[in-house]
Amino acid sequence: MQNQDINSLLAKHFNGGLLPEQNIAVEEWIKSNPLEYSRLKSLIEKAEQAVYNPDCNLDDAWQNIDAQIRGKQTQTIKLVKTTGQRTWWMSIAASLFLVTSFALIYYSSYYNPLITVSTGNFANKQVTLADGSLVTLNANSTLKYFKLLSGDKRQVRLEGEAFFEVTKNPARPFVIEAGKGQVKVLGTSFNVNTAQAQVEVTVRTGKVQLSSTKKRGLAITLLPGNRGTLHNDQLEKDTVASENEYAWKTGILVFRKERMSSLVKVLENTYHRKIILDNNAASCAVTATFKNQTLESVLEELKLILKFNYEVKKDYILIHNLACENDNRE
Repeated sequence: MQNQDINSLLAKHFNGGLLPEQNIAVEEWIKSNPLEYSRLKSLIEKAEQAVYNPDCNLDDAWQNIDAQIRGKQTQTIKLVKTTGQRTWWMSIAASLFLVTSFALIYYSSYYNPLITVSTGNFANKQVTLADGSLVTLNANSTLKYFKLLSGDKRQVRLEGEAFFEVTKNPARPFVIEAGKGQVKVLGTSFNVNTAQAQVEVTVRTGKVQLSSTKKRGLAITLLPGNRGTLHNDQLEKDTVASENEYAWKTGILVFRKERMSSLVKVLENTYHRKIILDNNAASCAVTATFKNQTLESVLEELKLILKFNYEVKKDYILIHNLACENDNRE
């Protein structure tokens, strides 16, 4: 979608003619511009109540405003009075307000466009926002935000997983719309994951509020080391002891007598590959550190430690014949 298209989409929105994919873009704009939307809606309602005046051509008026914004030409809007009734003046006033409002929307969308960043299969894509906040996106994730982050709060939308390092500004909270949850902060660093039909927030520094967008009043406050999970309109909080929660971003994996069952889960989250483990291998324990290594490199080192075999399939990796010969079985 081109930046200047938001005004035409809003016109279709008020006429009920939006396609499902177009409705997403309009909802994003409305969430970031609630006051402008409320004012525009009120003006349109007034215009609909006024008597229609055929000599006031809104299309011509809008083309004039559009041309002046683009600097291409200058014209004069002429409104010809054809009746002395008071309703005629109401129609003109409502029409002018409507045209002006759309001009402001057009100007706003042109200079403050909605930006969408998607990562595909590549992790660690960094995005620096207008306020200086830094967002690091994991693979298969999408971040949507308005370029200038204008308004009384800095609002973005996340699909997938990302690590946020938010610039502190008590006057303008930073708000993340994530699945069915909302994350609100002033200035801190934390991880947000919207995978598996839930919202998971892990706090590294500062204070974060996780709340439900569906169930009013449902919220919890998270401090460093806390992890909050929103699932089926239920909130849970626990403590995260391992830095491996951020391994996808830092590239560092540290295991100290870690059971293979939990180690495999960390590898799956870090490298986005399904790993199947032999049932009798789940209790084997591992002590090892890996820094910025590929999954193949990690598996090869684990293979030397634990004397197992593994097979790389199309959709998963199978680990079998694990002997636990490192004497770390718990």
